[in-house]
Amino acid sequence: MNYSDLVSEGKLKKEPNIGFDQIERLFKRSKKDLLTARQLISDDGGLAAAAIYDAMFHAANALIRMHGYRPGTKMQHLGVIEAVRRTLGDDVRQLVIKFDSLRVARNRFEYQALFNMSEAQLNKALEDAEKLVKTIGRYIQDQNPQKHFTF
Repeated sequence: MNYSDLVSEGKLKKEPNIGFDQIERLFKRSKKDLLTARQLISDDGGLAAAAIYDAMFHAANALIRMHGYRPGTKMQHLGVIEAVRRTLGDDVRQLVIKFDSLRVARNRFEYQALFNMSEAQLNKALEDAEKLVKTIGRYIQDQNPQKHFTF
């Protein structure tokens, strides 16, 4: 996978010696984020949206680490999202667009305390996040068939 432009822009950083334990830990965290989000949707939509986004980001971070990269120091969330798009291709194009849209909503909530998603929108975002996390999990498993990896 060619991420050289993302590295030169500071969005990703080459990281030698990434162990599969790091990948697995990030992916497990993404699954826990999904569970947390499901519990929060009816009580705190803003935190639920942040947890949904975190689930996508943690799974995406596992994906890039599998290729020997980690988030960079500048616009790292955009870099990780772009790396997912490049790695998984057009099959997940719509999910990646939703991932990026949720990044924007999460940023508004985190930095301005503004939140305007309905419970129905949150449930749809959670469904999309679950699809993306499963897709990333399958990709990681397919690339590492010798490892036992649950997704």
